[in-house]
Amino acid sequence: MLTLKKFFKKYKAVMRLLIIEDDLILSDLLVNYLLKSYLVDLTTNLHKIENLFDQKSYHAILLSSHVFYSQELKKRAGRVFAKTQAPVLLLTNGQISQQDFGFLGQRLIDFLHKPFGSDELNLRLGVILFNLSGEKQETCLRYKNLLLDNRSHCLVCGKKSVSLTKKEFYLLQLFFKRPKQVFSKSLLANLVWDDEEVIYGNTIATHLSSLRKKIKSISGQDLIKTARGEGYFLSD
Repeated sequence: MLTLKKFFKKYKAVMRLLIIEDDLILSDLLVNYLLKSYLVDLTTNLHKIENLFDQKSYHAILLSSHVFYSQELKKRAGRVFAKTQAPVLLLTNGQISQQDFGFLGQRLIDFLHKPFGSDELNLRLGVILFNLSGEKQETCLRYKNLLLDNRSHCLVCGKKSVSLTKKEFYLLQLFFKRPKQVFSKSLLANLVWDDEEVIYGNTIATHLSSLRKKIKSISGQDLIKTARGEGYFLSD
């Protein structure tokens, strides 16, 4: 049985959190504390939040109840948060109505009242991540000593990790799921880009080159090999 303790020992280093907090002192404290265990992004700007949702996947969001203080902001936030399914832990200063945060829908999982200590934060956040981790849905893929996180789009080797772009992630996900298969350029173009025309440029080669460098930077391994005239595959 996978316990909470075992779960965090296995996956904590690849979990990505988004902190949306307008209290500068508290946001600094949260970032410095949570960066010891998680991948963390911080912003209160809706445009930046939307861009982050387009670029990354989050395991959980810590949201201050003060940030979206007006109905207009909440309306705009509702459109932005529609882009993510990440659970939200709402940080509050006092009594609030859950209806005030209806734009979050079922993403709103729990409340944490300020001021709070690190133990309480760890407990609330830990339960949310454990229950909604997708462990039953293959949260991570493994190949040798490498771990590919399907939500944060990070590749981990021991204590080192590197973030992947969406295309790099999709490429490596294919290789990890089918480690003995040789992928032709045509197949990669269709599976990752959904565009056969990609094979005529340097797009695939450029992405694979970047992916190789990232893998080598954390593992020292030259993992993706070229089968001349055939395609690409993972080395044994």
